[in-house]
Amino acid sequence: MKYRIPALIAMLCVTAVLYWPTLHAPFLFDDIPNLSALASIDHIASWRDLGIYLSQARSFPGRPLAMLSFLLQKSSWPDHPLPFHLVNLGIHLLCGWLLYLLTLRIARAWLNEEDQRARAWIPATMAAAIWLINPIQLSGVVLVVQRMTLLMAMFVLLGLLAYTHGLLRQELSPARRGAWIFLGLGICMPLAFLSKENGILLPLYAWTLDATVLRVHVKRLPRNLLWWRRLLIIPVVAFIVGYLFWLIPAQWGYDGIRHFDVGERLLTEPRVVLDYLGKIFFPRFGTYGLYHDGYPASHSLLSPWSTLPALATVIALVIVAFVQRKRWPLMALAVFWYFGGQLIESSSVMLELYFEHRNYVPLMGIVLAFSLLLSSTNSPSRKQLLTAASTLWLIACGIATAFSARVYSSEDSLAVTWAHAQPYSVRAQSFLADRLLKHGQVGAALKTIDTIARRAPDNSMLAENRVYLLCMQGRLESNDVENLKTILRDATFDRGGFENMETLRKLAFTHRCPALDPATWLELADTLLANPAYRDNGIAAGYLHYQKHLWAVSEGNLDMAVHQLDATYRNDPDAEIPRLKAKYLASAGLYDQAIASLRDTDYARLPRLRRWLVDDRAINAQDMARIEAMKHAAQTKISGHHANLNKAHTQIPQP
Repeated sequence: MKYRIPALIAMLCVTAVLYWPTLHAPFLFDDIPNLSALASIDHIASWRDLGIYLSQARSFPGRPLAMLSFLLQKSSWPDHPLPFHLVNLGIHLLCGWLLYLLTLRIARAWLNEEDQRARAWIPATMAAAIWLINPIQLSGVVLVVQRMTLLMAMFVLLGLLAYTHGLLRQELSPARRGAWIFLGLGICMPLAFLSKENGILLPLYAWTLDATVLRVHVKRLPRNLLWWRRLLIIPVVAFIVGYLFWLIPAQWGYDGIRHFDVGERLLTEPRVVLDYLGKIFFPRFGTYGLYHDGYPASHSLLSPWSTLPALATVIALVIVAFVQRKRWPLMALAVFWYFGGQLIESSSVMLELYFEHRNYVPLMGIVLAFSLLLSSTNSPSRKQLLTAASTLWLIACGIATAFSARVYSSEDSLAVTWAHAQPYSVRAQSFLADRLLKHGQVGAALKTIDTIARRAPDNSMLAENRVYLLCMQGRLESNDVENLKTILRDATFDRGGFENMETLRKLAFTHRCPALDPATWLELADTLLANPAYRDNGIAAGYLHYQKHLWAVSEGNLDMAVHQLDATYRNDPDAEIPRLKAKYLASAGLYDQAIASLRDTDYARLPRLRRWLVDDRAINAQDMARIEAMKHAAQTKISGHHANLNKAHTQIPQP
């Protein structure tokens, strides 16, 4: 018992040392687009400013708790990622400590012998250490924006600690026990949800514990507390399951921005989660990272062949866990928790197929079950075998994490490692090409793009990158631009495909390449907008129309600029678009039109979160008052000018 605290401190310190190289990592992948809101306002001086910042998320509710945590570090954005990484690592360590406390509490409730309960801290420490150090956790900690996942996990663990406190502390009054249960499920669950949407799974984790290792304690609850617990768990779980089943027919046959539909996603995810489990149980260097867009989707039960075995394996595990949950509760705990934790991000919700950070909370169920198995084993030989296995697992995790973490200290090493590990990933190869370009190796960058483009010939981002690199080499010809147009007409959706148009627009106005002049760029933008994959996507279409508005501003074409801003607002409503339009009109002396554009703005088109948090009518009213003042000043100036002309006329001597 005297080694308990030193072991806990050592576990946290070792984790910190292993992650130390990652503190020097840059902002990566989704960090910049998701945190760009930090640069949208100079300071928070009022509730309105705070509302403007929080409402920039297009989805509801917008993960406001995570966004507030980023706001506290606004002074470090975008040049200093180190403070962001420090906070992420701190939350990761805190979650490890909370998992240790939860595991220890459940182990003491699960075990029968006093000696086992006294020594439960040993397997609890081991399990928490494996969870902290497992290399599959790297992307969840190092990717700054995944603080959303970290905070969600923190509130899930706090909620389960509060819930189990109320469930297990029989000496407390029913009212106090009910208050603790409500704190865990009724308060911490919304906090987890406001950090990241899959925090809504907290009641499912509580139900998993109740159905497996805490069954006896649930049966001992007073009748009123039993119903109170059901009221807090069953409606939420039913809502989650109902929502996911509702999505299947609602999204069937509609792939939207993905290269797969919901049926193909459901076929693919069993392969994905088994691949996750392989990385968890058999750590190895070089396979962990952010870019897995090259992972092939399943198009049928036999395409690829591994689809059917993977699906059968997952179904079999769930069925066996359910049927044998009383006989093998630890196996049921691991299966229900892990697959339940993947229920939202690895089922019918049309997210991307593969991200390692989705294992951050689901892995807890595996290490929790393993800890209980290790602590409840009475056979000395079996205990030695499990201890040796867990020690080897921990060592393997530590080695893989140590080598993988060192890669994060340099963008160049990240690019080379990920490009080698993911040869079919467009993102990984594009990241490598970008690093080569930054080092002046334009030829090598172009070779990298050409290689991956042969595997993805209809990718708009790669085709645009190729045109850019050819221009940098001074080798861009008109037929290269025509080839780009051909690809853009039928290209599959890629976020980089429309975002790259800004880079090409700026390049066109440098007049560096005769084959890519402003008029040609406009033709490219129109070609991409005619492609249904981009035309029918509000964000992409809005972005492209906004780029066309900037083109018109550069050409001094006010009418086109205003027209393109209207199209931007129709496709991707943003409260700043009408105000920008009014600014242009007012600067041209069209004051009445500027006022009308603000007065007639369709506020119902704004995202719900924006309408809830910000009174844009009041902001527009202030702008309208300023434009009225400008109009009055201009009229006064004109009247004064006319008066001076008349006065001068009366002073002209008559012949």
